[in-house]
Amino acid sequence: MQNIILSIYVPCLDEEKNITDALNYIKKAIQNINYEILIVDDGSKDRTLEFAEKFKKENQNLNIKIFHNETNQGLGFNYYAAAHKAQGKYYMFINGSAVIPMNTITKMLESLGKAEMVLTYFPDYKNTFVRKILSKVFVVLVNIITFNNLKYYNGPSIHLLENVKLYGTGAFGYGYQAELISALMTYKKTFIEVPVEHQIRDWGASKALRLHNILSVGRSLAVIFLNQISYILKKILK
Repeated sequence: MQNIILSIYVPCLDEEKNITDALNYIKKAIQNINYEILIVDDGSKDRTLEFAEKFKKENQNLNIKIFHNETNQGLGFNYYAAAHKAQGKYYMFINGSAVIPMNTITKMLESLGKAEMVLTYFPDYKNTFVRKILSKVFVVLVNIITFNNLKYYNGPSIHLLENVKLYGTGAFGYGYQAELISALMTYKKTFIEVPVEHQIRDWGASKALRLHNILSVGRSLAVIFLNQISYILKKILK
């Protein structure tokens, strides 16, 4: 049996009209790599789980595992929970909302193995004005706190799975990628930034601006700040 090279985390919450497209993008984009798909349905109230199971039944040649939470656990919580069930060398995040097109997945995979982190950013960020401003402010704040100069923190990414398990903070909310990337940067892990495209979802609304998600981003900023202070103090006291 071939070793699994890539584990793909696909979170979804009430994405019954998007999840099949998201999975088809992955299926069509990834060729000649042994991979698994870890679908996490985070307490959907619609037919997301049904459509995910239908896709799995219709694609029995693909290595698909489906996990269902009775209640919503959060994007970051599921990211780390799925990582500890993954078997690949690399761990990739692709949202179940089908906003990451096939060409973006292909472009990310072109950098697979070139660094320990394949990070993405959107030169043409298609979103509401408020979402764009909040995203930009978040990136600026994280860069100021960490002395980094990254273009984006919350896009689709590829990490070495062992790094996710060893250095992940276990964050539960929307800022979990920023927490992980910031931590890995303090350990001098290598990275590549890749410009990619995304698309506006065809169905449904983003959950990003819900109050508990905004609060979770604030928590992530606090965690990143405290971790950075700890890092600086350790360097001073060496």
